[in-house]
Amino acid sequence: MASKNEEKIYENMKSLEEWAFAGLSQKEMAEMLGMAYSTFRKLRGEIPALSALLKKSADFLKAEQKKEIEKVEVSLLNRCLGYNADIKKHMKVKKPMQGADGKVLMDANGKVITEEVLEEVTEQQHVPADVGAIKFYLLNKAKDKWKENPDRLELEKKRVANDTKRTKLAEQAASGGGVSGKTIEEILEEAESGGADAEV
Repeated sequence: MASKNEEKIYENMKSLEEWAFAGLSQKEMAEMLGMAYSTFRKLRGEIPALSALLKKSADFLKAEQKKEIEKVEVSLLNRCLGYNADIKKHMKVKKPMQGADGKVLMDANGKVITEEVLEEVTEQQHVPADVGAIKFYLLNKAKDKWKENPDRLELEKKRVANDTKRTKLAEQAASGGGVSGKTIEEILEEAESGGADAEV
């Protein structure tokens, strides 16, 4: 005999399908049914129809998300490269007035009577490349070539190396070790340029 919670699942299968395809989480579905999430998870394993429904909806939502991401990627690429867009505008244009019989109306001097009307026109405009989009794209898609600050890593390595050399020199000076009568800055300069006294 089916439990009360199982009956709830079977009675609300149509609602569960709607909720699942709308993107509600399983926890939210359990709350909508007034049952504990742990009970819902347990029943998911026991009721094949529920398990199949949740898998089908998850696959559908994943495919939809993939399509959306692809659209956004195409849009981002367009912003990087620039593109032509059809822009709809409304323009005032003068048109000959027509009588009830469809004939063009003329004034007493034989001149065509015109009226101003608003007409929708499509105009092609070029949207230039966006530097921010280009930067974002390259920093994410070509990380090996493009960095926020390509010199930062080298500068950081150099700073750490200099700090290490300073520490060693300070230890030598404190222990009475010779530093060849040179200042720490002179020794560091020689070390960086690969001079004779580069080894500390």
